[in-house]
Amino acid sequence: MNKEDFNAWLIERIEAQTKLTIGAVVAMVGLGLLALVIQGGFLALILQLSIGWVMAIIVVSAIFGAMGYYVHMTAPKKHCDARHKIDLKAKKTKVRIAPTMANAWTFALGSTDSDQSILERVFGLMLIVPRMFWTAWYLRKRVTEVRDIDVSACSKVLRMALEKAERVEVTEIEEKYESMDIIKTMRQVSLIDGVVFLTKKSIGLSIATRFKDDLEAGLNAGKGTLEKKPSPFDVA
Repeated sequence: MNKEDFNAWLIERIEAQTKLTIGAVVAMVGLGLLALVIQGGFLALILQLSIGWVMAIIVVSAIFGAMGYYVHMTAPKKHCDARHKIDLKAKKTKVRIAPTMANAWTFALGSTDSDQSILERVFGLMLIVPRMFWTAWYLRKRVTEVRDIDVSACSKVLRMALEKAERVEVTEIEEKYESMDIIKTMRQVSLIDGVVFLTKKSIGLSIATRFKDDLEAGLNAGKGTLEKKPSPFDVA
């Protein structure tokens, strides 16, 4: 695989991922507003029967304000980078791994555990509004992080994983690329969709099948059907 071709493909993938993340932010804001209108409107309608519209609106605003504060205080602890200890040549440190987009949606929509009580389900349903808005705010920052990915450094790591075609230890990457800022690069690599970090015992990573399929399709795009397609995994 030609390094320039891979880097060009990776740039396109990062741009596409940026657009998808922006789309997720818009979707979460939209869903949050919809849930706010439905939940807040229904609650206000019930309350106004006994305390009137003005007090009902004040109470509903206070309820959602309290839930928003609760999510603001607890969400950063539940939905955040995972930190894993690792022994590098220079020192013992921690590698930060960003949560996936799937984890972001799971947090925003709430738990689907079947053993929850009715009260827990109601409370979780009400928290959808602040969770949607908080996650949208979180992903807004992630858009910038994805845009700032160092393609050159991350490309080296990904190509190494593709060449090996199996788990690659972070310590192996450090040994091969001694001048690389390994902590920063691993954090950025974790932002790329299709990279799987393996954290049992030691810290390593592998490439998901969907990433390989997208790569092969991207590098073979536009080529004639009669032309033999080179494997994108034959790393030069």
